[in-house]
Amino acid sequence: MIKNIIGCLLLCISTWHTANACDACGCSITNQNLGLLPQSNRHFAGIQYQNNTFNSIQRPLSDTQPDIYSEEYYHTVQLWGRVFIGKRWQIFAFLPYRNNLRKQSGASGNISGIGDITVLVNYNLLQTNDSSMNTIRHRLQLGGGVKAPTGRYLGVSELDKAGLPNMQPGTGAWDIPLNLNYTFKYKKTGLNLDAAYNITTPNRYNYKYGNRLNTQLLGFYWLNMKQIAILPQAGIRYEYALHDHDNYDKGWLNRQTGGYILSAVAGIQAYYKSFGVQLSFYKPVAQAYANGDITAIQRADAGILLMF
Repeated sequence: MIKNIIGCLLLCISTWHTANACDACGCSITNQNLGLLPQSNRHFAGIQYQNNTFNSIQRPLSDTQPDIYSEEYYHTVQLWGRVFIGKRWQIFAFLPYRNNLRKQSGASGNISGIGDITVLVNYNLLQTNDSSMNTIRHRLQLGGGVKAPTGRYLGVSELDKAGLPNMQPGTGAWDIPLNLNYTFKYKKTGLNLDAAYNITTPNRYNYKYGNRLNTQLLGFYWLNMKQIAILPQAGIRYEYALHDHDNYDKGWLNRQTGGYILSAVAGIQAYYKSFGVQLSFYKPVAQAYANGDITAIQRADAGILLMF
């Protein structure tokens, strides 16, 4: 049970990016990565905390003006859960609360609120018996869903007046998230491949965040200590985002958006009966966001979950 908790906690980690980096990295757009999901025949409910830190440079319109440097911190607390239906169907739901903070020239500003709700429906296309630790096992899930515009999105003009551009908790648009999750396990060692692709749509201001892809490959080892199961993990994560559109109907691309990041990942999950915890840390090793004007520093997440 605890294992499921942790796997889901990992997927919320990916939903956190920065204020100024919001346009480039899509902080309000959530690719819900599921990660490692042991005991996939159980319901669960949990809470996660995610943290992402960025540095950014704002280029002035005039060459006579200096560049503006800022730091952005994104904090998300997310409720999430899974309902198992029959032998093969699963429904996941995510409700985030976001608090985005920006520091610039000795001043700071923040905006917070409920984010966009996401619902995913997954199908177990392949699943072998989980009863033995001495056999090769596979599990393959495919799914998709919808992200609803439940979070606040004020529009660029209103946020500019408040001095907090691109920090809104929501995107103001309906999106279609797709995902694939594959786990291979031999005895106590295994690999997990997780991929999520988010198809975005324009909001009522005709702003469209770019479609984005998140992929993650983790190796793990299963340790049993009496009634506690511990799963140390390590691997890599790759994220890629297309350019946003300032005006989708007119085809106006925002060239200060989009890019990629490759991160090293280290984490651990632990399960005790129906309770689980998870910790993960992401360190960028290569990146190119917004023509180099945005730099991801690090990302971390933690969570707990209860299975029933």
